[in-house]
Amino acid sequence: MKYYNEEFVNSLVIKDMRRLVNQIFKLLPMRENQEDWKKQLNIVLIELRGLHAMFGDQLNFLILISILEGLRDEEDFMVYRVAIFNAISTMTELVNSLNAH
Repeated sequence: MKYYNEEFVNSLVIKDMRRLVNQIFKLLPMRENQEDWKKQLNIVLIELRGLHAMFGDQLNFLILISILEGLRDEEDFMVYRVAIFNAISTMTELVNSLNAH
């Protein structure tokens, strides 16, 4: 896979995306424990925006960014929790799309 005039091995990108799945999941206990989950969310979003060149043309990428951006103002923890799992599922679909190539 070639982006920014650099060649990236799919397995390396997949490994990084799996790491990001863990970073998304980390948002659950951080909010439950009243830690600075918004800072963690910002970091995840920054990293995802960096992947835009690779996935910007995929609907799931837009859905993922939209779900995570929507978490900022969500007050209901159960809705927040469901959104986290939806984001993880969407991210997993993006990973699987790389596995298919």
